[in-house]
Amino acid sequence: MDNDEIDRILEKNIPKSMRQRGRTTVDSLMSPIRDVLNRRRFPEKGLTDLQLEMMFQLLSSLDTDKDPEAARVGEREARIASPFIGRLSAGFNHGVGRSGKLAAPQPKAPGASLMQQVANSVALDAIRKLGLSNMKSGIVTPLSTGMSIALILSALRREQGINRVLFPRVDHASPHRAIAFAGLEKIVIPTLIEGDAVRVDLEQLKQQIESTESSAVLATTTFFPPRESDPVKDIAKSCAKHDVPLIINNAYGVQSDRIMSEIRSAADAGYVTAVVQSSDKNFLAPVGASIIVSPSEDFVEQITETYAGRASAAPIVQTLAALLAIGLENYRALQLEQSENLKILNERMNEIADKIGQRLLSVWNPVACALTMDGLDANEVGAKLYNMRVTGPRAVAKGEFGSSCDNYPHSYLVMNAAIGASKNDVETATMKLNKEVRR
Repeated sequence: MDNDEIDRILEKNIPKSMRQRGRTTVDSLMSPIRDVLNRRRFPEKGLTDLQLEMMFQLLSSLDTDKDPEAARVGEREARIASPFIGRLSAGFNHGVGRSGKLAAPQPKAPGASLMQQVANSVALDAIRKLGLSNMKSGIVTPLSTGMSIALILSALRREQGINRVLFPRVDHASPHRAIAFAGLEKIVIPTLIEGDAVRVDLEQLKQQIESTESSAVLATTTFFPPRESDPVKDIAKSCAKHDVPLIINNAYGVQSDRIMSEIRSAADAGYVTAVVQSSDKNFLAPVGASIIVSPSEDFVEQITETYAGRASAAPIVQTLAALLAIGLENYRALQLEQSENLKILNERMNEIADKIGQRLLSVWNPVACALTMDGLDANEVGAKLYNMRVTGPRAVAKGEFGSSCDNYPHSYLVMNAAIGASKNDVETATMKLNKEVRR
């Protein structure tokens, strides 16, 4: 509805001064929506829920299942059991993409196709503004981080003949399953214990990069202590020297300026094929989507052509909504809050450590810290915290899977203060931990 049409509606019985005031209200409400659809950028200020609802309702109304006169005789016609079911995908019932290409416009879904293009553009702009200014292309996938890694590896296998993945050891099932899902051989690169920290054996990785044919590297920037971030700049230089693709699992690294700076330097100094980040861990969206960015527009195109079939629009629209609801200003505020909460977490955990004769592991991590549990039953403490309604701690007993190395000398408990957590979350969790370990 343009301004002239609004005027025609209002001028019948509404005085001119009141019409102008009404126009001002509508223009103010619609301006951010127009800006998003025209510029497709991560906004400085977040949109309101009303603006998000208006934008998504407008876009979803363009799809053919909203046409009251349409005769829908295909096998897939966005038929839904009830209006509630339709609302679960914000009205984008046709999904996105076409068979064989995730990002292709869909004839029955011009609104969903536009929504997906806006989501990809806004997400890329957000990642660029938050640190990775040298990324040229990006896509929001309707897949979690692990499955997005599998999609990337499948594209490398199909397009470049990759059949092996060099994987600096991380004790987390998701990347292991991603490699297996892509049908590739996994070569685990061992880690070293240096002080309290667990780090990749960089020399062994460099040797494997030099000697292993048809391989790619899957590096990790964010994981639980004591595992530290892989030195992605050094790895990228070796990958560039030997023309080996490098995928970076940056699951929750967007919130960390330091990690984003390291990835940006890696892409400038060496060879980075793609970077994957979680939408829920970084942008407070429901679980289900990831943001893949790359310095290569061609490679992102290859990824979109590797996805099988159409896809649900729900994870993509949820990610777009989260990005637009937060905006850059509020994201910076959330980052500052996260940094302050991490300081509080470290202080409280240090206080507990002093009281019970333990200590915090000396390991750098952007969102977490780990308290030794030597002589204590770490798993029992973790289970009791869960029953005390503390969610998220990670308990690892000495010698168990989880430390990303063999024979780590400590049992420990990890607690996080990631983006979106509140000071009250940190205070309550540490208070209950203190109560449990001092019994």
